[in-house]
Amino acid sequence: MSAHTRLFISSGQVASLTFLLYEITITFDDEVDIIWAKPNKSWIKWQFLFTRYFALAVQLVNRSIEMAINSDSVMLTGSLKDWYICQVFVGSILITAVELVLMARVYALYNKNIWIGIGFGVLLCGEVVTMIVGVILNIPGDGFQVDTLLLRSPDSFTYVGISAAVSQITILILTLIKYRAAVRGGWSRLPILQLMVRDGTVAFFVLFIVTTMTAVTTIMDSEYTPIGNSWFLSIVASAGCRLIINMHRLPQQSAEPESETNSFPTTVQLTTLYPDLEMYPSSCSGDRSH
Repeated sequence: MSAHTRLFISSGQVASLTFLLYEITITFDDEVDIIWAKPNKSWIKWQFLFTRYFALAVQLVNRSIEMAINSDSVMLTGSLKDWYICQVFVGSILITAVELVLMARVYALYNKNIWIGIGFGVLLCGEVVTMIVGVILNIPGDGFQVDTLLLRSPDSFTYVGISAAVSQITILILTLIKYRAAVRGGWSRLPILQLMVRDGTVAFFVLFIVTTMTAVTTIMDSEYTPIGNSWFLSIVASAGCRLIINMHRLPQQSAEPESETNSFPTTVQLTTLYPDLEMYPSSCSGDRSH
């Protein structure tokens, strides 16, 4: 690898880390006010912290290893090979964590429908199986070199990208189906529903583009694929945390007309999956005092 190519790849990866640090900085006040204030039993609190700081930790480790390799430090090839394989597990775990947030929102919209839950469970299991199969089929051989960690991404990223895309498309379709029902039922203007549709759609396009590009560049065996992988970590983590923050930024009281609030289906209980989300208590639980 030429010095120019190595510098370009390194610059792209450092830029992705900088982006993640910038995102953490500008949303840190929200993290303190919204996330830290949650009780320890709140699953969404730990989901947020894991998504954000797991990605940051992996980015820092990757950049440290990259600096060590570029400085010609003595590195154990076997250990680097193991970390190279782990990149697939890291990416899969992170994208799954964000998908869980999206799935929980849709699951709540469908009033915890058991078939929706089973369907999401099948999709998640499918992603795990696909990832494991991909890793097994693409374990690096004895020809693995230290520079491989800088030049290429594991071929099993292709498997992760395809399986994740299937889950993301399913989530989007179910969200749009529910929104269509909301339009027909006259409750599509509820802020909480509009937020879920908006963020769900944006998250779909962001995650779908990132995972698809990761899979495509891996198939093409581009020498710049490692840049995409580092941006994959930063973008996915940022998208997942924004989903959670935006949900809890909603005003505490609904300003929607009385007639529209009443038309919200009484079976939809968003607070069952977001127990500390107290906005729209009457419209979500269906219990109104007269």
